[in-house]
Amino acid sequence: MKSLYHVLVAEDDPFIRKVLRQTLKDDFDVITKENGIEAVTWLEEGNPVDIILSDIQMPFMDGTDLLRTLRASPLFQKLPIIILSTYSDSDTRIKFLKLGADDYIVKPFNPIEVKAKIRSVLRRMETNSADMS
Repeated sequence: MKSLYHVLVAEDDPFIRKVLRQTLKDDFDVITKENGIEAVTWLEEGNPVDIILSDIQMPFMDGTDLLRTLRASPLFQKLPIIILSTYSDSDTRIKFLKLGADDYIVKPFNPIEVKAKIRSVLRRMETNSADMS
């Protein structure tokens, strides 16, 4: 049996963290952090992660800075990132996709859709990895 994928959720809203943890826990190993600094610190400690879900508006290090930090890092630049945000305007979605986000989901979201998008991004990553080997 294949081990569970590791999902890191960077989200300052405790309710959203709980909803995501409950929705994803049967299919993924879920770790939650309250902001970008906690997420980066956890990653730099060598913890395994396959995909990140990140809010934009967080204290200390927001989603924009988290995305830029990870995309600038040789270790984490290819790590898939899905942005979760209350910003529904097209300009913001385009900005984050251009910054390197792999997908963008508007809040409030359907947790089952989030699970489907995680699977879709991971499937695309696996296909790309297989094509390169």
